[in-house]
Amino acid sequence: MKHLDPEVLESAARETPAGETAAHLTECAECRGHLRRAQGRQRMLAGMKPYTLSDMAFRRVEARLNEAVAAGELSPSPWRWLWWAGGALAAAVLAFVVVSADPASPGVVKLPQQQVATAAAPFHPLTVLRADATAQLRRGEADWRALVPGDVARSGDALSAASLILAPEGDVAWALAVEGSLSLGGAASLTLGAGAVIAQVGSPIEVLASSRRVIASNALFSVSRAGAEVVLAVAEGEVQVVDSLTGERRSVKAPRSVRWSDGSSLAEGRDEVVSALKAPAVPGRPWARFDASALLPGTVVSLDGVQLGAAPFIEVVTAGRRRLGLTPPGGALTESWAELIGGQPFAAKLETPVVENEGPDPDAEALARVLSAIKTQRPKLSACYEKWLKANPSAQGEVVLELVVSAQGRVKKARVESGTISAASSECLVTTAKSLVLPSLGVEATLQVPLLLRQPGR
Repeated sequence: MKHLDPEVLESAARETPAGETAAHLTECAECRGHLRRAQGRQRMLAGMKPYTLSDMAFRRVEARLNEAVAAGELSPSPWRWLWWAGGALAAAVLAFVVVSADPASPGVVKLPQQQVATAAAPFHPLTVLRADATAQLRRGEADWRALVPGDVARSGDALSAASLILAPEGDVAWALAVEGSLSLGGAASLTLGAGAVIAQVGSPIEVLASSRRVIASNALFSVSRAGAEVVLAVAEGEVQVVDSLTGERRSVKAPRSVRWSDGSSLAEGRDEVVSALKAPAVPGRPWARFDASALLPGTVVSLDGVQLGAAPFIEVVTAGRRRLGLTPPGGALTESWAELIGGQPFAAKLETPVVENEGPDPDAEALARVLSAIKTQRPKLSACYEKWLKANPSAQGEVVLELVVSAQGRVKKARVESGTISAASSECLVTTAKSLVLPSLGVEATLQVPLLLRQPGR
């Protein structure tokens, strides 16, 4: 009995057969089997998403076909050719195939998949340490929103920025500097859309860029993706690269930089010039959110003598008692102590500089009366030191208290110009100084009062 041609069977699998085809299928069990497999194959292909291979990847498929023909793997039988070509076609149009586990499903072939270990150390949530004005975050299907330092990103979030630094608050030793777009995946994985990621890691992490899976546990490296090309640069340690489609692996050790095109074998990577990588700067924990938005634009800000940048900006910094330096445009450096509390925001402020009196100086007698009055009222100021002693029995320090006194003797302004005392004590001195009762000076004047705060005998 002559069997139906493959083209007729494929047509019958799409539409209900009729006429001679239907009659033949009623009598021929072998053709009915071919028909069931064709129907199953068409159902499988219909549920798959198309994927366009690069020219290089297509050439790999084409070369495999030629090798099979030359080696005699393809039988002249039209059926064997059809089944082999169907498998090659599926590989050429799909990125990957999910097949049924049911062995009874007709026409479904199980494709071997090499299992690749995934980084498992958790690092979510992530704290944004630095971010430029373009930084955005999208959670699920919600709209994009602005992303600022101190915000937290979690698994499933998508991020985009020209400059972004992220790190976990836990003990996992790693940080990311991002340029472009990415999304956070599972326990310790992220997907790079476009741009670059610089990672300093001390525990397992995985970066997916196109079909390349970059896995590292103790390294300083960068992954960049532009169009159909991925570049991996390793400055310290060793990084494993896995092809998600074929399971192929390659190890890249520092110092080395490699470029791949989509669809190319990992062995075909082209070496690049190795450039120096700078690890993302991460402040010591605990962290506090430092907000310099209220300062005059261009004001240079420093903490403990290290420059942070020019206002306005927001950044996450190390908490604690820090020496804050503010230099407004065209002005002089002003230093004070700032108490930064972990997990809480701190807004930097610069008081309006005191305008010194340009009129006549107060006469010596009037000035002597005012200084004598301040001396007699020092117990009020000493109360601030006593409060400090209750919190710290060994506390002591020096301070210069600046007072702007009106012609009538009223303290108009007070500030701690410099000193080595706690922020709470400085605030207490300013408040107390404004309540001092002083004799008339005759003219407005700015006075600087040095105070030595220490226990008797010390």
